[in-house]
Amino acid sequence: MKRILALSMILLLGLSGSVWAYSINYSFAVDGTGNGYTSPYAGASVESFDSVYWNGSAWVGFDLFMGMTGSGDFVTGSVANNYAAPYGISGPDSTQYVTVPQPFDPGFSTGMSFFAFLPGTYNYLGLWWGSVDTYNEIRFYSQGSLTPHTIITGPAAINPSTANGNQTAPSTNLYVNILDLPDFDSFEMRSTNYAFEADNIAVMYVPEPATMFLLALGLIGITGIRRKM
Repeated sequence: MKRILALSMILLLGLSGSVWAYSINYSFAVDGTGNGYTSPYAGASVESFDSVYWNGSAWVGFDLFMGMTGSGDFVTGSVANNYAAPYGISGPDSTQYVTVPQPFDPGFSTGMSFFAFLPGTYNYLGLWWGSVDTYNEIRFYSQGSLTPHTIITGPAAINPSTANGNQTAPSTNLYVNILDLPDFDSFEMRSTNYAFEADNIAVMYVPEPATMFLLALGLIGITGIRRKM
């Protein structure tokens, strides 16, 4: 029993430094258009932006978001030197997507960012990220504060591929799944140039590896106790 407890403590100490180490993969499912990428995870909530429109004073019609602020725009197609539709299986996204920044308005004080408010708390974000570039960045927040170690840049998101903004290359137009994040209830897409494009943004709460590991340790401990009895 003492050996089991000692092993548990060693494993817990080793785990404590990596609890918030997020992971990234590029798995995807094909969306309803037959050309685009979406989250591969059953149970994920997805914002497709297909129903979003401007009602004269605000953007409405979100499937997932509770609201948004910032300089994001919702567009289809591509406009040279402004935005390019994310490239999919055999061609560009034919549906509506978000782009940051919109054509720059010098009077718009919030600058080049899109801030999305979510209906709950999550630790997974997935997005069909188009023409990933060095000046693209995602930030995660909880109750208005930036969560720890979760400013993810374009180069970090697709390493070892080069984030060079190529508008058609598979290496820079892919579905990016970011898992094991600290709990967040909002996120921000930033760009310091034209542009940051994304579609089919997905969120979900996934049991943390640390939690599952602790449960496994508990089961090991119980097994050891039963054997002693």
